[in-house]
Amino acid sequence: MQHEDYMRRALELAQRGMGFTSPNPMVGAVIVRDGKIIGEGWHKKYGELHAERTAFAYCDENGIDCTGADMYVTLEPCCHHGKQPPCTDAVIEHGIKRVFIGSADPSVRLTRIPWYQARE
Repeated sequence: MQHEDYMRRALELAQRGMGFTSPNPMVGAVIVRDGKIIGEGWHKKYGELHAERTAFAYCDENGIDCTGADMYVTLEPCCHHGKQPPCTDAVIEHGIKRVFIGSADPSVRLTRIPWYQARE
């Protein structure tokens, strides 16, 4: 599979949230290591876990280590506190190596300082 295939899968997952996530967007996430999908998630319902945290929960529940994996997510992971904690914290805590995003988060709550630099 190629980058486009993983992002396409994330988009498919995001659609599962249609009609349940408003006012938040539909978001899907796929975690990949060594060319294999090891975790998936989507934002299922407003107020519940975001897609990234749903994918991490799957991995955690199944004893899958995400360290060094890539993440494909349809929307830039949030870096602010709302009904859920920042997804960027979970990305860093799980040792994700690279994050591929479908689109930047247009939220005015973002500082536009690259959150991924916090890792370096």
